[in-house]
Amino acid sequence: MASQVERIINWAKSKVGSSQWNGYCQRFVRQAYEAGNIYGSANTATDAWRQWCVSSSKDNIPTGAAVYFSGTDPAVGHVALYIGGGQCVNPAKTVYICSLSSIPNYRGWGWQAGQKPEGAVVSSSASSTAAANTNTAAAETKTTKPEKKDITKTVVKSINGTAGIYKYTQLSEYVSKNEVYFDLLIENNGQIYRPIIKGDIVWSVKRSGAAGSLKFTVVKDDVIDFREGCPVKFWVGGKGVFYGYVFTKSRKNNDTIDVTAYDQLRYFRNKDSYIYENKKYSELLKMIAADYNLKCGSIADTAYTIPQRIEEGTLFDILGNAADLTLVRTGQIYVLYDDFGSLTLKNTTDLQTDVFVDETQLQDFDYTTSIDRDVYNRIKLAVDNEETGEREFYITNGSENQAQWGILQYYDKIDGDTGDIALKGQMLLKYYNTKERSLRLNKVFGNTDVRGGSIITVKLNLGDIILSSRMLVEEATHRFSEGHHFMDLTLSGRGEFR
Repeated sequence: MASQVERIINWAKSKVGSSQWNGYCQRFVRQAYEAGNIYGSANTATDAWRQWCVSSSKDNIPTGAAVYFSGTDPAVGHVALYIGGGQCVNPAKTVYICSLSSIPNYRGWGWQAGQKPEGAVVSSSASSTAAANTNTAAAETKTTKPEKKDITKTVVKSINGTAGIYKYTQLSEYVSKNEVYFDLLIENNGQIYRPIIKGDIVWSVKRSGAAGSLKFTVVKDDVIDFREGCPVKFWVGGKGVFYGYVFTKSRKNNDTIDVTAYDQLRYFRNKDSYIYENKKYSELLKMIAADYNLKCGSIADTAYTIPQRIEEGTLFDILGNAADLTLVRTGQIYVLYDDFGSLTLKNTTDLQTDVFVDETQLQDFDYTTSIDRDVYNRIKLAVDNEETGEREFYITNGSENQAQWGILQYYDKIDGDTGDIALKGQMLLKYYNTKERSLRLNKVFGNTDVRGGSIITVKLNLGDIILSSRMLVEEATHRFSEGHHFMDLTLSGRGEFR
């Protein structure tokens, strides 16, 4: 009798040439797994990637695995079925077999519905001829090729040179709250400079996936002397706003230098590989920070323990996956940022501000509402009961919005402790069963308490409705010039407008 993985792959291959799944790649993989008696669905390939991705590595992908890509629309994504030998069945305009490397923007691999098919093994990309030759050589020398093992840990085999320990310099507190509103200092080998600034100082911070940046133009004189890596501090009204390091110097003439500095989060663009188990997002952050000699400040306890992950990619990607898993399990959003030289992780509930914005405090705005992305009014959670041999489903419905929007289903398979599954369904419904809103506010009166991840109150007349709501700041760009401070804000929010 054919194994589960053989039935899955045979079904997928039998559909080659069909255009039935054009635009429905996730449905194709789901139906392939159903041919192997494995059930579970996700709305999009991106949803499946978030729920079931096992590894971001391209090495040693098992046969029968779902392989994920960001696709032309990352919110939807793309998924294909890996069949071994470096090839996959790709449900595009028509279903066809192609090399894995021919599909751009690889994200990782995992199991549909989080369940590994029986018979799924790591398949070498070597040709069958090479494999035959290897087997022959092995027989002739009467040696046995070691069995390949699943990767479960990382081991450092070689280190050349000594890791540099970055010194956290203490720039002198030259700023006087009574003398200046803005103050910017640069240090180079113990010498501190207060440069002459031409034009705006621009401080930008996003909620996730990017370092805070400070951009400014220095007037070149006979005194100023600094280079890449030099520390930069920026105060506003005596409050430390930015502490980072010079990464880019650019000249268009001999009179000025355009400077871009980044805070510690810039080092999370480094790529690495981590295998970990039974760690919280907060614990993973501390581990990575220690590996890269980064300074930590206040790190919130993120509560949810992630059972096991094999990760390969940028540190932003690795931490972002942990943040997504924590959000799905707890409904809590955590914001990672650099607080004047210290990595900080806080729940958005601790980043609520008393900032209030209405028409009198901004130049203009752009506004969008949507139920097209990350909005669900039915939560379906699956649990495998090993005692009865049954897969049990727990469904939580948002009936009112189903009547209005149709059924938008979120699906997840729950492993391990399932004692709180009813509460988990209610929590997920509460978070996802609301409209997603985005709002861009331009040239708002500035406030340094507002950064990516902050929550502010907005009241605006949008024409046919009055928006009066708390909204999450996705990105804040602050501009300081000649005693003026304005900010451009990109906001998001959920819920009905009041």
